[in-house]
Amino acid sequence: MIAEDDETLSNEDIQAAVRHWLGTSHLWRQRLDGYLKSLSPGSLRHHHEQLPDMLLDMGKLEHVSSEANLIEEAWTALEYSDYAGWGKGETLNKTISVFRKVLKEYVDKRMQEVFEPEALAGIMDQRASAATAPPNMSKISTFIQAWQIDVRNGYDGREKLAPTTTDPYKTDVELFIGLMGDLPVGKITFDIAADFRTKLLNLPFNHGKSRTGSMKQELALAKANKTAPRMAMKTVKRHFSGMNSIWRWLVFKKYVPAQIDPFHGHAFPGAKSKKSARDTWAMEDMQRLFSSLEYRQANSHSALHWLPLISLYSGMRLEEICRLRPHHDITVRDGIYSFIIQKRDGWDPKTEAGERIVPVHSWLLSHGFKTLVQDMKVRGAEHIFPELILDSKKHKLSSEFSREFSRLKIALGVAKKTTFHSFRHTFRTALESTDHKESHIDAVMGHEGGKGEGRVYAKGVSIAKLKEVVESFAPVTNLDEIIVLAPTPKIQARQPSKPQVKKVKLIPPVFDANGRQIRRKK
Repeated sequence: MIAEDDETLSNEDIQAAVRHWLGTSHLWRQRLDGYLKSLSPGSLRHHHEQLPDMLLDMGKLEHVSSEANLIEEAWTALEYSDYAGWGKGETLNKTISVFRKVLKEYVDKRMQEVFEPEALAGIMDQRASAATAPPNMSKISTFIQAWQIDVRNGYDGREKLAPTTTDPYKTDVELFIGLMGDLPVGKITFDIAADFRTKLLNLPFNHGKSRTGSMKQELALAKANKTAPRMAMKTVKRHFSGMNSIWRWLVFKKYVPAQIDPFHGHAFPGAKSKKSARDTWAMEDMQRLFSSLEYRQANSHSALHWLPLISLYSGMRLEEICRLRPHHDITVRDGIYSFIIQKRDGWDPKTEAGERIVPVHSWLLSHGFKTLVQDMKVRGAEHIFPELILDSKKHKLSSEFSREFSRLKIALGVAKKTTFHSFRHTFRTALESTDHKESHIDAVMGHEGGKGEGRVYAKGVSIAKLKEVVESFAPVTNLDEIIVLAPTPKIQARQPSKPQVKKVKLIPPVFDANGRQIRRKK
């Protein structure tokens, strides 16, 4: 099981992510299999020390520094390998280091291919002979203790575990033994692993939480109750991560051939959540947007200036932000300045969970959000962004802005799949790399989360806890260095309208000899 703490992402996970990215990215294949292999012996000899950096800079945009480009490549490698939200802190620093190391390995291998082909052929022969060696008939359980000791000691440069810490992957191996038997490692094949996957999918979803018998009994009971929910594909994939962990150790110790990997290459459809499957805002795309002339020229009270920032720092949906009213939906609760997303005539949130309180991030407050709200109150505006016009067909305030924003991001060269809604995914992805409970994150995001008691619990999260969740978000780029506030428009209080009095010219009446008033012709 992959731990949720960013600091515990192992070196083997990072190395696997970097190699996977370099091996599957079309652009990187062009650089490594195209450019690198096309170099003449003379150029290769002369430039081989600089080649890792040269290969990195080939995909760099002009306005992006080499260091920022490397950070982006490292982030992408983690996210591409489904480690979404891990690209920060110590993990990101390690990934950057691994990226340079692996690129140097590619260059060194090419040097060996060109200048020492005989030595390379000898290495390949050794590997081939290892693959034809007799299979290891020792049972997998006999390796668990030694494997755990090496994991704690940080074998092969891996991160050490505290002496009292239990490796979460150990339970995955024990689960494999419970379902498949204590098999010899030499008899564990791809088909065995596929059977393990099938049996996992047939286990009840609450496996291990309320177990009353053996795993075989659990399977029998689940088979009898065909309507009972089964283990999620995401959980199955997590158990395979544990088996991959011990298998990599077996390869490292040369107990099994490096060419055999029974737990690799299996499909886990739907295991990648929709949240992480959709694009988040890459650092370079955020720089394109927030440093663009269009964004800089927008005044500091405009929808263009604020809507992306509020979504990025709160995870709120576009229509939810457009519907905010200065007098009703921005308030102080328990001493905390907060958005109130609530039902009103003509509009209601997307779901029941959508009705919620979202504390305002301190960055938004330091950027002038309170001033914006106060100015709109003085103006007497119904909504914080009065320039937004309701689309009568879709009944949305966000329709026209959404279209204009899409045109802008396309013109700026932002990635095609990156949309305004991607700010919400960026926020969620960052929160998932923290140690906050998923139910607390769901409460901020307005996601339904679990059912029954889980949903009730999410509704009862304190505002102070919600504030902690929101404040844990930090974007991958420093917006203070990019965003320059345009002049603040002068706001005048709306004056109450005076009743219009029609002025009438008074003409004195005229009377006849009998004292009766003479009527004038109009």
